[in-house]
Amino acid sequence: MTINKAKLQDLESIIAIEQQVFNTDSYPAFVLRQLFDISGDYFIVAKEDDKILGYALGGLNTQKKQGWILSLGVHPDARGKGLGKQLTQRLIEVLKAENTKEIALTVYPDNTSAIKIYKDLGFEGNEVLDNYFFDNEDRIVMKKMN
Repeated sequence: MTINKAKLQDLESIIAIEQQVFNTDSYPAFVLRQLFDISGDYFIVAKEDDKILGYALGGLNTQKKQGWILSLGVHPDARGKGLGKQLTQRLIEVLKAENTKEIALTVYPDNTSAIKIYKDLGFEGNEVLDNYFFDNEDRIVMKKMN
């Protein structure tokens, strides 16, 4: 398995994983396409035998020196093998290389497996914020200081 920068030809598989993982809360295809265009090194994929197993998408607020993990998805067939943690670790490395002071992310409060991964990687935060995305759903913002 390899983890590398996403390529344009990877987008169809990424969109399919995004829709499987997040259902109605998934990014629309046109948003992922535009995020691909602006994200550069902050959009990575895990591949095995030319099959996309998962992806991680990040962003950077240069004024605040703050990195963001915007989305992370692992194909259902590839779960339980530590891939989400590996993708998160790699994206953290890429964002740290930009001299970020912190890295932030949001997570559903009931997504205990993701919260465990993030805590294991040094993220902190457990305050539940109501209606974070204006979708009547709660999120937790977690941050990791660099």
